[in-house]
Amino acid sequence: MFSDEASCSDCKLELIENKWAEILLKWINKCVSPPMKATQLNARNLVDIIDRYKNDICADDVDKAILCTDDIEPFIKYKYPILRLRYLCEIEDLPKKLYIMTTVLLFHCCCNSRTGEVDADICDQMDEVEQEIILKFCERLSDMEVTVNNVERAVTDAFELVANIKALPPSQPEKMPESDSLDSLISESPINISYTDNLPTDIKFKSSVTVLPSAVTDTSTYSDVAEHHTKYIEREGEKEMFDGQDLNIFKVEKDDELEKDSSEIKPRCQPDCDCTRCSAEGPCCGDPGSSMKECDQPAPEDVKVVQFEFNWVMYSIIVGVVMMLILVIVLSTATFFTEDVKTIDIERLVVEARIYLPNAWQCVNSLCQKMYQPIYVDNVYTSHSRCVLICMGPQLWPYPIGYTYFSKQIAALATNKLEYKFQSVPSETVHQYLAEAFKLFIAELAKLERIATSTNETKDLVVRKMNIQIDVEADQDPRLRLNTEEAYSLKIELVKNQVMIKVSSASFCGVRHGLETLTQLILLDQTTGYLITLTKVVIKDAPSYKYRGLMIDTGRNYIPVNDLMRTIDGMSSCKLNTFHWRISDVTSFPLYLPKLPQLFEYGGYDRSKVYTKDDVKTLVKRAKIRGIRVVIEVAAPGPVGRPWSWSSDVSCPIKNKDNFTCDNHLCLRMKMKDSLLDVLQIIYSEILEMTNIDDVFHLSDGIFSLSNCYLLIEEREGFLDKALDRLKIANKGFLPTLPVIWFTTHLTRDFEAKTWERLGVQLNEWQPSSDQYLGKFKVIHSSKWDLSCEMKKQRCRRYRTWQEMYGWKSWRNIEVFTIEGGETILWTDLVDTSNLDNHLWPRAAAVAERLWSDIVINSSASGPVYVRLDHQRWRMLLRGVKVQPVWPVWCSFNPGSCLSKLR
Repeated sequence: MFSDEASCSDCKLELIENKWAEILLKWINKCVSPPMKATQLNARNLVDIIDRYKNDICADDVDKAILCTDDIEPFIKYKYPILRLRYLCEIEDLPKKLYIMTTVLLFHCCCNSRTGEVDADICDQMDEVEQEIILKFCERLSDMEVTVNNVERAVTDAFELVANIKALPPSQPEKMPESDSLDSLISESPINISYTDNLPTDIKFKSSVTVLPSAVTDTSTYSDVAEHHTKYIEREGEKEMFDGQDLNIFKVEKDDELEKDSSEIKPRCQPDCDCTRCSAEGPCCGDPGSSMKECDQPAPEDVKVVQFEFNWVMYSIIVGVVMMLILVIVLSTATFFTEDVKTIDIERLVVEARIYLPNAWQCVNSLCQKMYQPIYVDNVYTSHSRCVLICMGPQLWPYPIGYTYFSKQIAALATNKLEYKFQSVPSETVHQYLAEAFKLFIAELAKLERIATSTNETKDLVVRKMNIQIDVEADQDPRLRLNTEEAYSLKIELVKNQVMIKVSSASFCGVRHGLETLTQLILLDQTTGYLITLTKVVIKDAPSYKYRGLMIDTGRNYIPVNDLMRTIDGMSSCKLNTFHWRISDVTSFPLYLPKLPQLFEYGGYDRSKVYTKDDVKTLVKRAKIRGIRVVIEVAAPGPVGRPWSWSSDVSCPIKNKDNFTCDNHLCLRMKMKDSLLDVLQIIYSEILEMTNIDDVFHLSDGIFSLSNCYLLIEEREGFLDKALDRLKIANKGFLPTLPVIWFTTHLTRDFEAKTWERLGVQLNEWQPSSDQYLGKFKVIHSSKWDLSCEMKKQRCRRYRTWQEMYGWKSWRNIEVFTIEGGETILWTDLVDTSNLDNHLWPRAAAVAERLWSDIVINSSASGPVYVRLDHQRWRMLLRGVKVQPVWPVWCSFNPGSCLSKLR
C-alpha cells in the first residue's frame, strides 16, 4: 500500500485535535458541570466555564466587569490581545474559533487559579493521562505568545511529550492497546524513545506553569523552552536539537539503532481497521479508505503505483462528472432557490452545531437588537456601531434643528491617517483657541482607539485617509458673547478614496460645536478596532436660545475644582454654554481675594475649602476652549450671612420685638452705605478680571426666606441703582449688556421696575398672578429645571426626573420682553463631591437639548429620545462624567423591548 508523509502528518494532527476536543468536553462535563451535558463545543460552554470559575480567576474588578456578560470574547481579547480571533469571523470558521476559545479558557483558568479550585477539580475528576496532557499543554503555551498557531502547537507538543513519557520499552512492542482511546492515540507517536520512569503521581498545575505576559516583544527567545523539554527527551548525553526559527516541534536525533532503512521497518497495523485516513504507524495504515487486513503483506512497489494511479484517474473522472451535474443543476435553479438554500444552511449550522454569533446585531424597526442565536443574515451587523450608523442613524445630542442628511454607507478611519488644515482663521487668538479645541477633538478619537480590543486590521473595510478642513469665517474674538453666532455647518463626503470633512462657522464657538457633533459621528467599530463614520453627512445647525446655562452653588457645600472642571467637560458635550457659579451664600464665602481677606477669614469653612484666583482662572480657561462662559455670582445685598459679620455696616433688623426676631448670623443684611458698596465694587472688579466676561453679569439681589429672618425690603431700598453704578465703574465705564438678578416680587414696585426695565431676571420660582408681570424683562427660565431636592425641614420632599424636565414647555407661553434662554440650577444643601454628578446628569443634558433644539419633534420624552440620551450617557462616561443610567443595560442592547412598554 502507498502512503505519503504529508497526508500522514495531517491525519496525526486531526487525531490530536479530535482527542483534545474530547479532553475539553470531559473537562467541561466533569469539572465545570454545566446544566446540560455538552456533546459539542459551543458558546454556551464558555459562559458555563466563567460562571463556574469567575470568583477563582478574576484578578480585579475590571476582570469581573468584563465577565458580566454572555459574550466571553471581549474578555479573551482583553487578556490575550494578540490572539486575533477576528480572523475566524466566517461561519465556517466558528467551530475552530470555539475550539481555540475553549482551549485558551482552560489555559487561563489553570494559570490564574487563586485558590487552586481549578487544579483540584482537574486532579479529582480527570484521569492521570488527561491530567498530564493538560499540564504539559499549559507549560508549553506559557512559554510562547498566545496566538492561534501557538495554541495548536502547544496542544500537539503536549500529546507528543506525554507520548514520549508513556512510550513502552523496545522489548515489548506487541503490547499495544486496541481501543480507540486516548492511550491508543498516545501510542501512535512516531518518536519511540525508551523512558522507564512512570508518570508523576502528584501533578501540580499552577506551580508548574511559569505564566508569561500574553504579549511579548519580537526579540523574545525560546531558550527556556528548549531547556525545559530536555528533561523529558534525553538519552545517552544527547539533548534534543532546537531550531529557533521553527516552532512546530522539537527534533530528536536518531541513534544508530533507529537509523535503518525504512524498508526494514514493518508497519504496525490493528486487525479490522476501518480508518479513512493514513498513518505511517499506529492503529491504521495504508491508503485512505482501505482495509488493513492485508497490511502485513504489502504488494510490490510497481503494483502499488499502478493501482494508485488507476484509482486516481477513476476518482478524477467520477468527481468531474458529479461536479458538472451539480453545476448544471445549481445554475438552472439558482434564481428560485438561492435564498432558501442560504437560510437552510444557516439553520443547519445553528441547530446541528449549536453555534451562535456572540457579537451579532440586527436592525428591527430601525432599532439595533442584539442577537443571541441569529439564523438569518439579512440586516445583521457584526458590531453595534455599524448597526447604529446604518440602521438607526447617528445618535446626536442635542439633536440638530437645521438641515440634515445621512447616508447608509460607512468608511473606516484611523488617527494615524489624519490630515487637517485651518483654512480660514481671522485672528491669532482664534488660532490659539482653535488649536487647543482641535487637540481635545483628537484626544477623544485616540481614547476610542485605545479601548479597541483588536489590532486594527480589517478585511471588509479599507482604512481611508481623513482630511479635516476648518473655517472660522468672521469673528475675531474667540470668547462667547451674547451676539456670538453659534451656528455651524458640517459636511462629510468620500472624495477620491479620502474622507473629506469640513467644519465651518462664523465664530470659534460655532466651530467648536461642529467638532463636538463630529465626535458623535465617529464611532469605534468593535469588530475591527478602527474608527468608522458615514461616507456622506450634511448638517446645518444652530441653537434655539443663546443663553443655555447650568448653575452650581458652592456656598452651602464646597465642591472641589476638579469636580467643577469635570462638570465643564460634561456641559461641552451637551452644548451648554454658560456656567453660572454661585460662589457664595449666607453660610460661606470660599473665594480668597487678596484685597478682601476678611471675607474668607470669616466665611470659609476651612482653609482647604477655598478657591484662589488661580483656581478660578484655570477653570475659566478650560471653559473658554470648550465655548463656555463663566458667570460668577456673589450673594448681595442680603441676606449675606456669616461671611460679612466682620463689618459694622451689616445688621440684623428687628421689625417687632413681640413677633419677629433675628437671632442668628445667617440673617445679616447689608446696609445701603458707601463703605459696603465700595467692597462690592472691588468684588465686581475681581470677577470681571478673572472671568474676562463683560457682557453678562449676575448681581444676585437675592431675598430668600430663612427661619428667624424677617424680610425687610426697605432695608435694601435703592440697591439696584447703586449696584448698577458700581458695576459700570468696575467694567471700565460700560454697563454689561445683560445684568441679571433673581426675580422677586419687589420688582413689581414702580421704582424698581423702572430701574430694571429691559434687563435680565432669572426665575427660580414662578407663580403666574396679576402682580408678577414679566413683560418688561429679559427672562432666563429655571423654575422647573431645579436639579436639587425640594427641601422642607432639611429633608428632600421632591425629586424631578429628566423626563419632567425634558417635557416642560409652558415657559414658552409666559409673556416677556424676550426669552434669553434657560438654566438648570443645583443648590448644594444635600450635594457635595460624592454625589455631584448623580444630581447633574443626565437631567442637565435633557435641559440642554430643550434649550438647543426646542422643536415639536422632541417636545416630549419619546422612544427616540430615550435611545439618543442613552448613547449620550455612554459618551459622557468615556469622558469621566459619572452619569446616572437612563435605563438598564438590557435596554441599551434591546431598545425595542423596553420602548414597547413606554407606549
